[in-house]
Amino acid sequence: MSIGIVRALLASMCLLGAGATALADQSPVRIELSGIEYITGGIGADDAIAFLDVAPRYNLRITLASRTGEYLSDIDVTIKSGTKPILDVQTAGPFLFARVPPGRYTVLARSGNALEVRHVVVPGRGGVDVRFYWAAPDRRDVARQCPGCPQSREPGTP
Repeated sequence: MSIGIVRALLASMCLLGAGATALADQSPVRIELSGIEYITGGIGADDAIAFLDVAPRYNLRITLASRTGEYLSDIDVTIKSGTKPILDVQTAGPFLFARVPPGRYTVLARSGNALEVRHVVVPGRGGVDVRFYWAAPDRRDVARQCPGCPQSREPGTP
């Protein structure tokens, strides 16, 4: 084998390794708290795609957004089984995906002073998608879901 071919093969292997590392860096970080595994995030297009790729691995999938099409983060979410909280976290993006035992749950999400509640049943097979939509975000740390979605206006702006 000529030196040129060997160099080309080595360069290709390095590029493949770098690409795999870049993809691995996009994977959401799994966290376990009180026996419940979850991921949260999804800010930016690449991160959102990574979350959607792993969504089937989680049986409780929560999305947080405004009705004007903006994804929200830093939302306080509590998942309760009966009256007992099994997960209490602040989101790092618009997605919170958890792996919970099958059963009935109450999901509470607080954005500023607005509290939303959903009652869900997580099946033994498959999963459930829960979406929270608030009338308008009351802060600046939001990301639009799509380029054509309207932007919210800050109070006092024309």
